[in-house]
Amino acid sequence: MNHWGRIFFFYDDKDRLIGLKGQPLENHTANCLKIAERFHPSFFHPQSDRKRLLSAVALHDQGKKETFRIRPAEERNGKKPVKAPVRFAYSFAGHRFRVPDGDPYIIGLIRSHHEYSIEQINREKSRLSAADQKTFADDLYLLCMADQIEAEISVRAIEGKAVISRTFMEFTTCALDGDALFSVVPWPFEPDAFEMDFDLKAADLSAVKKMTPEAIQKILVQNEHSDERITVTLRRE
Repeated sequence: MNHWGRIFFFYDDKDRLIGLKGQPLENHTANCLKIAERFHPSFFHPQSDRKRLLSAVALHDQGKKETFRIRPAEERNGKKPVKAPVRFAYSFAGHRFRVPDGDPYIIGLIRSHHEYSIEQINREKSRLSAADQKTFADDLYLLCMADQIEAEISVRAIEGKAVISRTFMEFTTCALDGDALFSVVPWPFEPDAFEMDFDLKAADLSAVKKMTPEAIQKILVQNEHSDERITVTLRRE
């Protein structure tokens, strides 16, 4: 089965689904690791064990493998679609509760990256040693930032929504002049620029007679996809 980090739906002017692209989960994870590894040293707690943080980054979305499904977008607000054509959405509902066994520190980071809050941080810290409590909040912050920056850049680059800037915590992702060129303000990384590859699997919808969540999900789990790669550059403004 293919494992997905994100699904992109493309519609025509009559709201009919005409294109479908999936970003493999492994690609999302690899990009998050690339971001996390490049944070300026000043962002890391002096006592942080970076290997444990990077392990959490590598494992933070493993629960998506078991919880992926396609659904009508209208279900998001508790409403059922009333007429065709139907817009679609993807869901990983419940994946926050699927965490790997092992190091309680890594498990706590993974469980908490869905909810960066004082209450959640305190709950997890209560389970840790005094030494681990000192670094937990800082490491969680970097995990959340790597995940969010990757998500922001992927949506802008793949869906073409580059004109919209959005602030997450104190960082803003924005498009620069030029193809596939973005920045994060203030710049949090040690190199002045680096590249990220977004690998996509484009699904052929031509054989689908009726667009249903089940039909779309069946296409996604098959291996009959064409490969596509978008390379973006992140650069200091």
